[in-house]
Amino acid sequence: MSQLVLITGTSSGIGLSAAIECAAAGHRVVATLRTLDRKGELEKAAAARGVSVSVEQLDVTAEGVDSKIRELTLKYGPFYGLVNNAGIAVAGAFEELSDADMREQFETNVFGLMAVTRAVLPAMRAAQRGRIINISSISGRIGLPGVSAYAASKHAIEGFSEALRWELEMFGIQVCLVEPGMFKTPIFLGNQRRGAGVRSEGPYADLTAAVERRIFQDLEKAPPPDAVGRAIARLLDASSPPLRTPVGRDAHLGVNLRRFMPDRLFATGVRRMLGLPRLR
Repeated sequence: MSQLVLITGTSSGIGLSAAIECAAAGHRVVATLRTLDRKGELEKAAAARGVSVSVEQLDVTAEGVDSKIRELTLKYGPFYGLVNNAGIAVAGAFEELSDADMREQFETNVFGLMAVTRAVLPAMRAAQRGRIINISSISGRIGLPGVSAYAASKHAIEGFSEALRWELEMFGIQVCLVEPGMFKTPIFLGNQRRGAGVRSEGPYADLTAAVERRIFQDLEKAPPPDAVGRAIARLLDASSPPLRTPVGRDAHLGVNLRRFMPDRLFATGVRRMLGLPRLR
């Protein structure tokens, strides 16, 4: 059944893939971007798949998100689906991150997501139906060194989504989390951001280098995010969607290891993976 779906952060990566896959599944997609000058890749991908998406500007961190969502609702109609994908990753050990780094991380990944969600809820409640899909990460289940701000923001999304699911189910609105593992997306490449205090000769230099080395090794083998887009499209159609949907072999493996492995043993595995020294 065709539904009207709003997706944030669609200029590239998972958001772009979600827009294309949802449109290919027959949904009417309103794909939003922070700036419209980045819409070229999305339009090219839509043309290649022979699908149509409506492209709109939406900065989830800007003032007046409520007004913008009302504008889009008046233009297209009430949204059945919301895919909260817009996000950034600020890299670096926590001590080397500034207050501005932390606030920027949370303004986009958490507060922006909450603002858009709050704005669509009145229409969803009135319709007594809806599907909210929040894009988390394996980092929302497992906190690893060097990405403490990003992991914190994704853990926040996990807790928020789980609580929100209980609050909204009485209105026929279902909340889902998608937890991708490693995929080739700009969040790890061109869009990567380092904290203000990250230094090549700083106290965390060896740790930062080890984490970045591992990430780029994994990126060489990582697939494009098409599987994540397809998972999102399936969740829109599912009659009883799960709260959490890990996507990718590494995501499934990481979640299972974290669930069943004792903390000490899991920590040993992380140190070996990153080549970190043992505890003194």
